Amino acid sequence: MKRYIALFWLLLPLPVIVLHFSRGQEWLDLDHARVLVREGEDAEKAGDWEVADESFREAARLVATGKPELKLRLDLARIRTGFRKGEAVEAIDLSDSLLNDPSFSAMPESFREEARELSGRIHYYAAWVMRLEGAQRDLWMEEAELARQNYRLLVEDFDDPGEPTLHQKDLESAVQLQRLSLTELMARPLPKEGQCMANQGLSEQMARRRGQRGKKPGVGPMGEGPPNKGAGMDRFKPGSGS
Repeated sequence: MKRYIALFWLLLPLPVIVLHFSRGQEWLDLDHARVLVREGEDAEKAGDWEVADESFREAARLVATGKPELKLRLDLARIRTGFRKGEAVEAIDLSDSLLNDPSFSAMPESFREEARELSGRIHYYAAWVMRLEGAQRDLWMEEAELARQNYRLLVEDFDDPGEPTLHQKDLESAVQLQRLSLTELMARPLPKEGQCMANQGLSEQMARRRGQRGKKPGVGPMGEGPPNKGAGMDRFKPGSGS
């Protein structure tokens, strides 16, 4: 009998150990991620984009699997901080990835509105900066078109018909960006929010990233000119969640 009692006491910690190295570790990671998110939010409010981005990245790493909603929220936070840090290409890529995520359509309405509005702004400022840098028309036009279509979906999905809203004004601005001549655009000050994208060679980065050096069909010459067909204009398809 004493032998069984001793064996019982020896085995008693086993479930705790198993829990710790299985679900327990996952819970610890989740708790740590929550702490990092709070730190990231505090840093974001203070305008410390480097610290905020680092916190959100580490939190995203801890919840890489098993928490799709939390992962998408962290992706959105990383898009905000990356944009503010001036990491335009990474913010654009992550934004497109978020909107194309299969779980995006199941997210709350407020989240989907915020994510699409932020994506529209990033593409809008990217197009503006790339035009000022003398990018190929197809290159900057793709970003301008992505901004326009994001804003159009916001108007269709979230605006009250017949009542002009901020989304409608953003849509009009995106359309105007495509129609303004370069001279007219240069006469306008780049909004402060978009200045984080300037002076980093955005056009060169986007051209190198997409392999567009004027050698592929559909890629026009440098500077202003009539739009050409192609150059990835089908990346954004209404209704596809992108």
